Amino acid sequence: MARTFCLLILGTTQALFCSDLFWFSYKIVTANSIVIYEQKNIAPVMIPFEGKAQKLCTLPLSNTQNLPKELFLRKHFDTILPCFYQLSSHLLAWNEQHLKYGNDRIELVIEPVRFTVDFKDEFATINAIR
Repeated sequence: MARTFCLLILGTTQALFCSDLFWFSYKIVTANSIVIYEQKNIAPVMIPFEGKAQKLCTLPLSNTQNLPKELFLRKHFDTILPCFYQLSSHLLAWNEQHLKYGNDRIELVIEPVRFTVDFKDEFATINAIR
């Protein structure tokens, strides 16, 4: 009983003090300019804030509906995506020729990164944690 109570307190404490830290990754694959695979990931991270924050961008987004931050970020994923291009992204492209048919394949991968988002006035500031 005491062990369960301690775990509950620890989990609640982590949720209170670490809820603003998120994890982001992205992968998209196209073949002949058609998207064949896309994976979008945003999830809360429940570990303490460690490292230095690097400002990625400030976007004109306001959370007027007071949505939970994770839901807000998922809703505006396509708007915040360009902020992460400058980080660890890989672009792989190749072209295969078979008889009369060409096959162009492009992969864009943004490696996982931890980040925070801060709302002030009508702007959202995204900071990467390094």
